[in-house]
Amino acid sequence: MLAVLLLALAVPVAAASEVGNAACLQCHADEGLMDGGGKDLGPHGELSCLECHRGAQQVPHEDLRLTSCLACHLPHTEATSGDLHAGVSCQVCHMGGQAGPHALVSQADQGSCQRCHFAGNQAGAPAAVLPAKSFLCLACHTATLSLADWPSRIALVVLALGLLGSLAFWLSGGGRGPSSQALHKGHGDGGAGRVLTALVLDGLLQRRLWKLSPGRWLVHALIFLPFAARTLWALLALTLSHAQPGADLTQAMLGKNQPVTALFFDLTGVMVLAGGLLAIVRRFLRGGRALPGLPRPDWPALALLVLVVLSGFVAEAARLALTGHAGPPWSFAGAALSPLFSPGPSLQSAYAYFWYGHAVLYAAFVAYLPFSRLRHILLAPLWLALKAGSESPQGK
Repeated sequence: MLAVLLLALAVPVAAASEVGNAACLQCHADEGLMDGGGKDLGPHGELSCLECHRGAQQVPHEDLRLTSCLACHLPHTEATSGDLHAGVSCQVCHMGGQAGPHALVSQADQGSCQRCHFAGNQAGAPAAVLPAKSFLCLACHTATLSLADWPSRIALVVLALGLLGSLAFWLSGGGRGPSSQALHKGHGDGGAGRVLTALVLDGLLQRRLWKLSPGRWLVHALIFLPFAARTLWALLALTLSHAQPGADLTQAMLGKNQPVTALFFDLTGVMVLAGGLLAIVRRFLRGGRALPGLPRPDWPALALLVLVVLSGFVAEAARLALTGHAGPPWSFAGAALSPLFSPGPSLQSAYAYFWYGHAVLYAAFVAYLPFSRLRHILLAPLWLALKAGSESPQGK
């Protein structure tokens, strides 16, 4: 009985939809719509006019606005739209070019990107279409799980080979790493708790380094803790972009111009830069000598780290100048540098070089990391945790 009632109700609704479309065509047949009740709306061709023009049955409706696409569609993730397109309307990319304002089309390529991405555009967009930031960038930025740019691909291969070689050497008992036999011996006697404690106190907070040298600890903290905080931010934003893409918190964490987000990334970037410069100054003051029990200075790694941060601030300053972003200078470092650039066609063409320059420097740092003395940034927390798990409670 219920099914019959629902069917009886559905038929008038469908009929009303067809009648509504026909009524709209009486006045709007020359606005990209086809005669005879059909509509040239691309993927939306089977919808009723009232799906997008809700309330259009009320006359007059000269000031009626289109319903937001987000009423039916979830926002794109960064892998598709990039973090700079959050405030751009859907029609910018999905508008058909031949059949008037109603012809929304799917865009599987970069054809529609050329509407804004060309030298001399008035949208403040770079002339080149840049790839989404890869998952290697998650250590410093909100990014995606894609690997679209060639610097990241090369860096990932070299990084993986270097880390696998180091881990194989350590786990085989080489150097000072715990052997597989020692790890097996320590398993099951409360080792999990000691591993977690070592990861937090020795790996994250670097307790042992503080006892050895507070000054050295400060350098490490200024470099390591901002990277850790940025990584946690990026992973949370990535998770939310898939679980709740339309949520205000998600969009705020992804939006570069959001006050808290802009302040967080500039502040942590300045901390990393300060740590790198402080490490270089300390090395020079000691004449390049190493403290007992600590590795010797690795000048290429330190130089790459400083250049990565500086190039990031330059790219951010160029973005702010290019887009003409106004408001409080929450991106204080980028805002301070942005007057160095003049918006216009030359900056639109040069921005891609700033972007790729930063990407190449970061890729070089990532690729060099497992072969440098800074590899302990990645391996020391793991080594300390494994060593703690291999120790017996009596032997601590």
